Amino acid sequence: MPLATPSRHSTRAYAKRATRALLDRCAAPASWLEPDLRAGQSGLRAKATLWAHGKKPLIQWEATTPLTVYTVLLLLDDARLSLRSDTHEVAECDCTAGSYYVSRPGEAISVRCAGPCRALHVAAPVQLFWSGTEADHACFSLAPSRDALLLQLARTLLAVPGDIGEGPLGTQVMELFVDRLRDLRAEAAPRAAACRRTALPNWRLQRVDDYLKAHLSEPITLNDMAAAAGLSPMHFAAQFRTTTGYRPHHYLLLCRMEQAKRLIAEAPHSMLDIALEVGFHTQSHFTTVFKRLTGKTPRQWRDETRRPRLS
Repeated sequence: MPLATPSRHSTRAYAKRATRALLDRCAAPASWLEPDLRAGQSGLRAKATLWAHGKKPLIQWEATTPLTVYTVLLLLDDARLSLRSDTHEVAECDCTAGSYYVSRPGEAISVRCAGPCRALHVAAPVQLFWSGTEADHACFSLAPSRDALLLQLARTLLAVPGDIGEGPLGTQVMELFVDRLRDLRAEAAPRAAACRRTALPNWRLQRVDDYLKAHLSEPITLNDMAAAAGLSPMHFAAQFRTTTGYRPHHYLLLCRMEQAKRLIAEAPHSMLDIALEVGFHTQSHFTTVFKRLTGKTPRQWRDETRRPRLS
């Protein structure tokens, strides 16, 4: 999620200039709005809420994006997050304020935070996010990134008296927020289109997932995964990485670790039994890989998951 960014001073200056320019556009006639978004769309509005988490041990937000909207999660402060999309880990890292993720309609999102966190959550109707007939055939998430202007607009929204995004000024700032999202979507669309052309079809990916679930305790090779998808190993590896962002072997390790976490949380299995169940020959190798991918040993994970949580 965190990206290489300019200095704080230059970032603030850029955000201030960009916000001023957008506010000037907002004060002018509404010609800057896309015509097809003005026609017949007056009842459609983006809605924002503030998600806040104090100094509690752990919190997890889970939601499936409705089929009629895109949802945005924008960090207002620095925080450490684990972000999961559907069945895939997207990111687990220290994120800076202004980091955001836009989930597509129908996408299941899970966010875990182990410390203080504030985020703006925005639901934007599909018709506002896309213009014209584009919404009929385009559907993709905006991968974790950072945008200084979105952060500036979010903070402006929270500074406006009253409910978030309500009232004349709040409504204007919310429109600017969605307008910026459309700019980011337009920048990402060519990359998404290129990915779709070389991505692994969902039915092939599902066959690979089914194969992994059925054989997780056994040795699994690249050839095995490619055969499950019905492709040559070379084509499978390239398409799989385009689709998931992971090399096949890394994805296999993540699947083994997710199953291990479930076994650790569900029942008092021995660590050796869990290691064998998820395809490791020795407990020491299992512990090494588990700590490398999660930052904790299996026993530390067990202790934390069984610790009583404060509501």
